[in-house]
Amino acid sequence: MSYDSFELPTGRREPSWSAGQGPPEPPDRRSGRHRTLRLLRRAHRWQRRVASLTALGYFVVFLTLTVKAPSLMTRPGPGGLPTGLVLALAQIPVTWLAVLLYEATAHRLVDPLARRARQSCPAPAHREGGR
Repeated sequence: MSYDSFELPTGRREPSWSAGQGPPEPPDRRSGRHRTLRLLRRAHRWQRRVASLTALGYFVVFLTLTVKAPSLMTRPGPGGLPTGLVLALAQIPVTWLAVLLYEATAHRLVDPLARRARQSCPAPAHREGGR
């Protein structure tokens, strides 16, 4: 619900900027803390997608081969084990690869942006008597 200044109930005050100053200026989107936070969100989103698609993509390939090519999955593989079992056991290293990829991209892309965002935003002062 929106009110014009003449329709405001008696107990309500006008916004502080309405005293002839106009609305506050939006933050500059090309620089400063907002840009750093936006870049940080983008880098973290990319990082989650790559790590998730690495692990889930391999699992989907394994399931697709199980359904579409059962003869391939039952064929003897290295060491006499069925190929399906070898591919199933390979999911563990692929998951570790996804974790290592996540850590590497965090160290290279996300951590510097988080550091920059932390430095551009002063820490809030702690109140005495509170936690």
